[in-house]
Amino acid sequence: MTIEDVIKKSILPLAFMVFWFWMTKTIMKVSGQTDWFWWIFIAGLPFGIHKMRLILIPRGMDTTATLGMAALSVIIGALIGSIMIPVYVIRAIYVFIRYVIGK
Repeated sequence: MTIEDVIKKSILPLAFMVFWFWMTKTIMKVSGQTDWFWWIFIAGLPFGIHKMRLILIPRGMDTTATLGMAALSVIIGALIGSIMIPVYVIRAIYVFIRYVIGK
């Protein structure tokens, strides 16, 4: 394992996560307090949308049904992402520790 692999698989994903969590926490402040439900929901979006592998868009239906199914896809993706965040963090730490022990 090279340092490039560690940077790609460990340092950059963790740096993106820290930046994304900071940004969403700043956005989700209401009256000086963070709304934790919405923060976890929004924080999970970039980590769960691509895990869905399918975006539900009905065929032959009106605009309301199409927008409703697109919104449902975003909600499901955000929930999957909020579950996948600890998996990504553990994987990044594992790659970093494996590199340190391997040297």
